[in-house]
Parts: sequence; C-alpha cells; structure tokens
Amino acid sequence: MYVLGIDGGGTKTIGVIADESGTVVAISIVGATNQNGVDLERVKQEFQLLFQDLKNQNQEVFDSITHVFAGMSGVDRESAKANINEMISFFVPNNVSVFIDNDGVNALFAGTLGDLGIVQIGGTGSISFGMNETGIHSRVGGWGYLIDDEISGFALGKEALRAAFAESDQRGGKTLLTPFILKHFQTESISEVIPYIYQLGMSRDVIAPLGKLVIEAADEGDSVAKTIIYELSMRTAFSISTLIKRLFPNQDRRIPVVLAGGIYKRAEWFSPIILEGLAQQDISADLIEPLLPPVGGAVIAALKQAGADINQTFVQTFIETNKYF
Repeated sequence: MYVLGIDGGGTKTIGVIADESGTVVAISIVGATNQNGVDLERVKQEFQLLFQDLKNQNQEVFDSITHVFAGMSGVDRESAKANINEMISFFVPNNVSVFIDNDGVNALFAGTLGDLGIVQIGGTGSISFGMNETGIHSRVGGWGYLIDDEISGFALGKEALRAAFAESDQRGGKTLLTPFILKHFQTESISEVIPYIYQLGMSRDVIAPLGKLVIEAADEGDSVAKTIIYELSMRTAFSISTLIKRLFPNQDRRIPVVLAGGIYKRAEWFSPIILEGLAQQDISADLIEPLLPPVGGAVIAALKQAGADINQTFVQTFIETNKYF
C-alpha cells in the first residue's frame, strides 16, 4: 500500500510517497501553497509541478496510491479546504481518498506518530494546536504577528528591539542585545535601525531573524534576554494549558506536547519554564521533540486514514530511505 503525505506552507510544499513500513519511494519539493499568501492559480501551478514530479519519479507507484493527506497552512476556512481538495483530486487517480487538514496535524504526528496530544509550533510565528482521543482538534493563538505571538522568531525579535531602544532611552537596563542588533544591521547607533524595521511590508521578515540574538545573548548570561525568554515561555505555557483544558477536560494521563519549529532547536532555554508554567496550571505534560519532519507526520496521517498501524521501525525506515531529511 502506498500513500502520499503533503506538507504545504507559505514558503514551500513537500510531497512524499511512502508505504506502511516507512519506505520512501518519491519526494518532491515545490513552492508556496498557502492561499493566504499566493493566489489560487499559483497554488494550482505548484500542485501541478508537485504531482508531475512525483509521477515522473515512479509512475507505477503513483498510480497505486490509495490515500492522500495534505496538512496545509491557510485551510481553516471550509472554502479554502475545499479549494485544495478539488485541486489535489484533479491530479490523482479517481479512486484515491483525499483528506485536507491544518498543517498542525503534520507537526503533531511527527512527534506522537499518530497519537493524540498537543503541538506547540515556534518558527517565524507560533501556534498551539491539539487533537484529542475523539479526533476533535482545536487551536490557541496563531492569529498572526499583528495580533498575538508567543515563542516565535518575530516575538523574540520584537522584544529584543524593545529592550535595545529602552536601553537607549535609559528606560531599561544595559543589555547585550544592543550591540548584537547594531552588528546585525551594521549600524553605529540604534536609531539607524528604524529604516530597516519599518520597511513597507517587510517588518516581519526583518524582525523575525533577530529572535536568535535573544538566545545568543542569554547564552552570554544577559539578564534582559533571560527575562524575555522567561516571559514568553510563561505565556506559551498558558496557551498550552488553555488548549489542554479544552481538549482534555478530564485529564487522566500525561499529555504529550510536541515542541516543533526552529525556535525549539534550543529547547533547553524554553522547556523548563514551560513546564513550570504548566505545573502552575495543574497540568501534567511531557515535552517531546519531533521524531520526523512535518511531511513524515502527513504520511502517518494518510496511513491512519487507510487504517494502517505504525510499526516500531517506521521512523528509522522513513529517515533512512529519503534523501532530503
């Protein structure tokens, strides 16, 4: 049995054909397919490239696919989900079952291997996403950088800038973030940073990379950077606890919480504080790292739709038989 898992986002879209053992047969990577960022015609073009590439790699296997699961960003509206379903159904054989859902499912299953739980995503932006034993899923946050953000590149970067300007105004303490930011922008004074961060339509892309400077400053013992990490981690813990109470109101087990996204490559700075915040809310949880890339979670979701069990060697086989991850 062969299935296709798709991880679609605002930067790139990855498709992987694999069997129930985790053996990867074909992989294709194309551009963005998030309808909130690109128009539908562009989305359709990217899917056409994706499916044509997968078909070219192995026509026989492509024709044998039984299930497709596409975990996509930008499909929270039913109309958006229907758009993706229609496009994918057009490119696959008629008897293939197609399922579309939030890309949070990919990240969750990449850590739990198809089990229930919560995923906390921290990349350029952030979101808390979860699924319970009845299949009901929900989210907290993830409404965009202008509305809310917890642990994300943008949130950390914004706080770094705030701290640097506060030091300049003598409203805040001395911090390594100031020289780090000056070096990043290659400027002599903090006021010279303003034109960079207020470029029309570019603020998010400019500010998000500054998040790593907070971690670098914390590594050097900077108290301001440590405070930023603490406060954002506690806010994240509250988001996670809110979601757990919603999805698991009669919690009788420790809930797995997958920490996914580039920010959590340095999870040692965030995990202890998140656990502290969860404990304050009387939440028992295990913070875990993803075992697979998100598209691996999409493959698992497709296999679950097909009724397959994920065996113990799935992860190792998946990693060993692909060439990109």
